[in-house]
Amino acid sequence: MFTVRKDILVKTQTNKSKYSMGEEVEMSVTVVNKRLGPVEFIFTSAQRYDFIISKGDEEVWRWSSGKVFAMVLEHLLLKSNEGQTYTETWKPKDATPGEYEVIGVIMSQPPLRATCTFKVDI
Repeated sequence: MFTVRKDILVKTQTNKSKYSMGEEVEMSVTVVNKRLGPVEFIFTSAQRYDFIISKGDEEVWRWSSGKVFAMVLEHLLLKSNEGQTYTETWKPKDATPGEYEVIGVIMSQPPLRATCTFKVDI
């Protein structure tokens, strides 16, 4: 699923829609400037993105968990129709069969997010 906010497209996706138990899940979150001119994204730390995986109401993994990010003011300037993609891999240890949701977050101010779902089969 993707989100468009004021000519900013945010899309989260996985490389497959179905995974086997224990198989690594590759995910990405992309932000694209759909405006006619450039747009600047402001970050209040060195963290540019995050990924959260949940099953039902339970969070099962967060990419940023246990990480420390420098407190700095950073900027990302995207020209018209230019985008930036961030990717990560989740290596599930105790995933159970069922449907999962990935939330991809661009950690700008304000944060931008989009979601997608995938399934884990036996």
